[in-house]
Amino acid sequence: MAHDQLFKEFLHEFLRDFLKLFYPEVEARLDFGTLRFLDTESFTSFPEGSSREADIVAELHTREGTPELLLVHIEVQARRQRDFAKRMFQYYVLLWARYEIPIFPMAVYVRRGRSALSEEEYSVDLFGREQLRFRYAAVALARFEGWEYVEKGSPVAAALAALMNRRGAREPLKLRLLMMERVAQSGLDDARKFLLLNLIETYFELAPDERQKFERLLSRERYREVKKMQLTWADKMMEKGRKEGRQEGRQEGRQVGMIEGKREALLRQLTTKFGPLAEETASRVRALESFEELDEYLDQVLTANSLVEMGLED
Repeated sequence: MAHDQLFKEFLHEFLRDFLKLFYPEVEARLDFGTLRFLDTESFTSFPEGSSREADIVAELHTREGTPELLLVHIEVQARRQRDFAKRMFQYYVLLWARYEIPIFPMAVYVRRGRSALSEEEYSVDLFGREQLRFRYAAVALARFEGWEYVEKGSPVAAALAALMNRRGAREPLKLRLLMMERVAQSGLDDARKFLLLNLIETYFELAPDERQKFERLLSRERYREVKKMQLTWADKMMEKGRKEGRQEGRQEGRQVGMIEGKREALLRQLTTKFGPLAEETASRVRALESFEELDEYLDQVLTANSLVEMGLED
């Protein structure tokens, strides 16, 4: 499963918890008993003629006062990209045209971002005069401190810590165990535990030598419940993999080949325009997993002035 898809599933299940962690004043005004996800928000009205689907669009009533009804729109991004603010504005206009109710727009960066919590904007000027200014909330998970969120005690905060900064952690393996312990002891149903554990396993990756040390720590009696949860998760992942392999093996093979072809095309175009690429830049390109991301970069390379502008170099 692509990382962004996993995070979208997380938001479907834990939208309220997510808002409570980062925008408690917004969460407090929303009636989550009325929550309804609009799952098929596909738009073909973008200027370039492409069809795009909004990541998360949820409709909720407010607890009191005005507005009585609004939309929460969230786009999940690996990192900030050129023209992303413009795209957020386009989504806003299309959602407003379709529903004509207030919208709370937000970007969530799962890998990068300028600051932990911020407000980004898109503006249009004409003849030196500002015509419009559109603002949206932005959460850059990598800018938060993982330990601080694990210590909040919430299983959702603990799982999200897998995406946060861990450089200052003296014992990262024990931090990972504590994250898993928060989930195991949360009292959530198995399906929700599975989703949170999947976040940790996906985003808090371990090198082979770290994995061995981690398994030794996990074997301690204190972590019996965590070990049981992890084994259940591993069994489910294996079964899921077998089913998906039987049903989608050939199709996935074709998709992998097409994605690899786009990666190589992007690498060639970048090299042609900007010269030999640093290994870190090439690695970032090879890590791209979706057609949408690759197509966006292939479009950007035609007009971009630098790799920094494209978000491929710091």
